[in-house]
Amino acid sequence: MTDMTKRQAHFQAFGYEPLRMKPAHFASGFFIALTGQVYANELLNKVAVIRTNKGLQQAYAPEEVMSRLHRDGRVAPKMVQPDVELLRVLVNGVVNNDAAMYPAFRPYKTKGNDYTFVSPRVLTTANRTDGFAGFFVFTILGETAAGRAVLDAGRALVDEQKGALEQLIEPLLEDEEPEPRELAESYESDFGMLDPARVSAIAADMQAETEALKRLCANLEGYSHYKIIRYYILGLLAWLMSYMLKTASPGTSQQPLMLFDFMGERNGRIRSQSQACYARLRETVRRSYTEFAAAGRFDPDPIAAGLFSRKTRSEDTDFRFLESHFSDVALRMGYIQPRASRVPQKHFELQPDTLRVLMLSILDADAGSAVDLDEACKRLRDTWRVVVGALGSDLEALREQDYFGFDEEDLRHNTAAFSQHLKSLNMAFEPSDGLVLCSKDIGDIL
Repeated sequence: MTDMTKRQAHFQAFGYEPLRMKPAHFASGFFIALTGQVYANELLNKVAVIRTNKGLQQAYAPEEVMSRLHRDGRVAPKMVQPDVELLRVLVNGVVNNDAAMYPAFRPYKTKGNDYTFVSPRVLTTANRTDGFAGFFVFTILGETAAGRAVLDAGRALVDEQKGALEQLIEPLLEDEEPEPRELAESYESDFGMLDPARVSAIAADMQAETEALKRLCANLEGYSHYKIIRYYILGLLAWLMSYMLKTASPGTSQQPLMLFDFMGERNGRIRSQSQACYARLRETVRRSYTEFAAAGRFDPDPIAAGLFSRKTRSEDTDFRFLESHFSDVALRMGYIQPRASRVPQKHFELQPDTLRVLMLSILDADAGSAVDLDEACKRLRDTWRVVVGALGSDLEALREQDYFGFDEEDLRHNTAAFSQHLKSLNMAFEPSDGLVLCSKDIGDIL
């Protein structure tokens, strides 16, 4: 039997390595693939890192950082240690607000280091911590005209003039030439070469989501630069989540639905079924490699070879990393709540920014256009498999996927709560009783 590495198994399964991944990790990998270059940013790293498990050592120590800043003329001579420490806290808040940044230079070693994306100047040389998910999505999007339009929108973000946050950290960005970084070479070395037929098939399967991303990009005009970046990344993560669930459940007559709770009733029946929905989809992803092996999708079979065996019991496999990947992506992109890791019963609940992104991806870009709530909910279900309960077919569709314990009245209440959420975002209004219209900006209509 030919030897197989775990990464090659991940390649055959999803096309990337399912890791515990924050949005900053994904954004960094995606934009490195998009720009093809990175920077070392040594000084920025030494200033921005304000704590480590073993304390700040050597060049990261407070007095050493202050000395370096004065020696390089990066700060005013009158700045003393407390001033420099305050500066470090401010810089940390700008480039580390997703807690994805680590010390990247001696005496430390790090598995990866990703800054919050404020400009292409913070794309760094550290190892990929997104399992090449960003590169994978970039590759698939490049296969279609709609996907290439999404990539062009990302390049336009990269090319925009410096914003306030980049200007704040600019004195710490040393005069260095970017280092070319083509992720394709590293990807093919560790994973394998994506077959053009496979890329084409995935792109075709994800066409609805890709068209939605194109619509999202068209609807982002008028938002601030950094908000556009955030919404752009959230849209890409919604695409990745949809791809993950489709891939983990092939051959099913209906793709898995996600029942989102908007009522906020902790002990309510919608909440209970939304929790069950989350648990079931997490289990679907956890079992995916086992299902792939049974269907003969691996060559050779990594499970039979013991590649994913527990260290303590070789007869049992360990796919907790798949659960963690699904949960991490869903939580951090705003699909599930609560965030607290110790709470066992999470449920699907769209956070405001994520709800806005999904709505912007299914609403028409023309100013002044609107659709009724039922049509908006139909598009959400058809495109993203988001179920609210507004459609007459929602109850039957959920019961076909074995969700019970609630009725049409529960779904009506959930729909009403969803409508209120849209109104609070200025994305819906009620011109008459029973008629709710949705638009990317109701100010264009009223």
